[in-house]
Amino acid sequence: MTTERAPEYAYLRVPPVEGLRPCVGLVLAGMAARARVGVGGLEEAIEVLEGASSADAPTHFRFSLENGGVVAEVAEPGEGDELRWRPVVELVS
Repeated sequence: MTTERAPEYAYLRVPPVEGLRPCVGLVLAGMAARARVGVGGLEEAIEVLEGASSADAPTHFRFSLENGGVVAEVAEPGEGDELRWRPVVELVS
């Protein structure tokens, strides 16, 4: 019997400060290295994530290693105080 493990997440909260937006790229690059994913497309993926950062409020990101790749998601308001996670970038080997 095979049991699927729930994904483990690395979370990052980026304040609405333009100079801190590149932090999301460092996390993505680290996760890609951990997953042994090639760096092709990494620069474009970082641009997408930086573009998802809000200039008005902190932006919440989460990263997971799934199926030999990295999935990066951004939080959006859900019902009540819940956050809804939307996939933004997926890097695969």
